[in-house]
Amino acid sequence: MSPTPNKDLAKLKEDIIQLGPWHLDVQVTRELSTRAFLETPDGQHESGPPRKRPVSFINARPAWQSLVRKIYPDGLEGRSFLDCACNCGGYSLWTKELGAGRIFGFDVREHWIRQAKFLLEHREWPRDEIQFEVLDLYDLPTRDLERFDMTLFKGIFYHLPDPVAGLKLAADLTREVLIVETNARVDLPDGMLAVQQEGTEHPMSGVYGLNWVPTGPDVMARILNWMGFGETRLTSWVATRVYEGEQFGRLQIVGARAAGRLDQLEPVTELRTMATERK
Repeated sequence: MSPTPNKDLAKLKEDIIQLGPWHLDVQVTRELSTRAFLETPDGQHESGPPRKRPVSFINARPAWQSLVRKIYPDGLEGRSFLDCACNCGGYSLWTKELGAGRIFGFDVREHWIRQAKFLLEHREWPRDEIQFEVLDLYDLPTRDLERFDMTLFKGIFYHLPDPVAGLKLAADLTREVLIVETNARVDLPDGMLAVQQEGTEHPMSGVYGLNWVPTGPDVMARILNWMGFGETRLTSWVATRVYEGEQFGRLQIVGARAAGRLDQLEPVTELRTMATERK
C-alpha cells in the first residue's frame, strides 16, 4: 500500500486531536497513531467530553493479540466477534488483523463510537465486515443479532446496575469464548458483588449511577459457569490502588463452553499487588 501523502497525514493528525481524548493507542496509518492527541495539552481540543480528570492511555494490542492466539492457536479462521463497550473499537480492529470475520462493536457513549468510525474509515489494515454502533447494553436484544464465536466484555461489568443480567445478554450471544475484564474490590471476601455509586459525566465512567463491583475471581467464575461456560481461566488479577480507604484491583477471566479450548492459557493463581495510595 502506498504511503499517505504528508498533507493527508497532517489532516488525519488534526482529526485525531479534535476527536480526543483517546483511551487506546491504535495505529491509523503506518506513520500515525492515536497517540498524536497526547501532543496537545489537555483541554486544547475543541470537541469531545470535558477532562475533569485524566483519561488513561494504553497500548493494549500486544497483550490482546497474544491472548487471542493462545485461545485460538490455529487462527481465528473467520470467527465472529462481539465487542461490548468497545470504546474506540481498538480490540475489534486488532481482532480483524488476526483473521476474524463478522465483527460488531457497540458503546453507550457517542464519543467513543465517533472515534471507532473514524478509525474504520481511515485505517490501512483490513476493516471489512466491521460495524460500530451507539447502543446501550440493555438494548442489545433489540438488535436481533446472530450469535458470535467470541465476545469481549471489557470495562463494563463494574459500571452496571444489574451486571449479572447485563453479562448474560452478551453470554447468550456467545457460542465459544467469553472474555471478561473488570474492576474489582480486593479488600473484601471473594464471592460477592459490592454496591457502589459513581458519577456519570466522565467519559470512562458508567451512565447509570448505581454499580456493582465483584470481590474477586471466584464470584466471576461462578457467574460464568452458571451461564454455560464450564471452563474458566483467570489470566490477570492485580491490586492497583487504594481509594478512600477501599482497595481496588482488576481481573481478567476467560470462559469457554467447550473443554480444552483454554488449555494454552496459563492460569493466574494469586493476587499481584501494585497498589498506590490515592485520595
